[in-house]
Amino acid sequence: MTNLGRVLLTGTTAGLALFVAVHWVRGHEQLTCVAGSVQARAEAVVPVALANRHLDARHILFGLGDGAVGGWSGLGDAVVADGRVWLQTTNVASNSYYGLVNGRYFQTSFLAYVPAGTRPSGTLITPPGEDVDRLWQRLAHRYPQGVMVEGYVKMRTLYTIAIARPPFSGLPVAAHTAFYYTQPMESASSAWVYLVGIAARLSPGGWWVNTRMLRRLVPQAQMRGTDGLADVLRLRARPVNTDSPPTTDTVSAVGQLVGRSTVARGRLRIYPIRRVAECPDTFVR
Repeated sequence: MTNLGRVLLTGTTAGLALFVAVHWVRGHEQLTCVAGSVQARAEAVVPVALANRHLDARHILFGLGDGAVGGWSGLGDAVVADGRVWLQTTNVASNSYYGLVNGRYFQTSFLAYVPAGTRPSGTLITPPGEDVDRLWQRLAHRYPQGVMVEGYVKMRTLYTIAIARPPFSGLPVAAHTAFYYTQPMESASSAWVYLVGIAARLSPGGWWVNTRMLRRLVPQAQMRGTDGLADVLRLRARPVNTDSPPTTDTVSAVGQLVGRSTVARGRLRIYPIRRVAECPDTFVR
């Protein structure tokens, strides 16, 4: 074999090895799933592709966004944990209006989630006294490509708010807050919550992030900064086991976590966003 042949063969072999290595990494990297989009939620529309589809919470490790159990008329802020979706129903015709609802099967216009069976890459001990805005800035700075987190946190001061009318009327939520948020903000001191959140900003590079898909997880205004989204399950008492998800007898309410809330202590499990995709296995067939 000539020297040129050896060079070509070596280069081809190296290139093939690199392709195989990259393909293996992509096939085995941690996956973040999205159904619908945060833009659909903001615009108060239900994506056509999701109008008649249900998700099975048993296929979800944890997630946040919106959800409806028993029909779109109850669509509200939602947290998925322990194989169940939790929300405060927005169905004004229901006797349980604005009450806590949970179930295995649900509909959504936007849900960001981590599939069942995923292991965290690490944990974060939350500094005492830090407000949620600052915590999200630190997370987005540490993980510019995005990160999802979940875990139990004791809040020094807790402020939450939940949407009270279903966001599918076509009236953009930000421009009609008085229409959608008819219930007052709730506050508490020394309250325990199960927190699910996402912090992200548009990364200038990195093949592991699909920018178009990432934009479905984070509002445009937040893509330019280091903000995040967080929903919480408010708990009736301190969790007995912080390594186990919340159960039906421990949760009292669902809400969006307001940024000025401050942390007393807690531990969040970290799930970096490396690849965002739709996950058809989550849907009921």
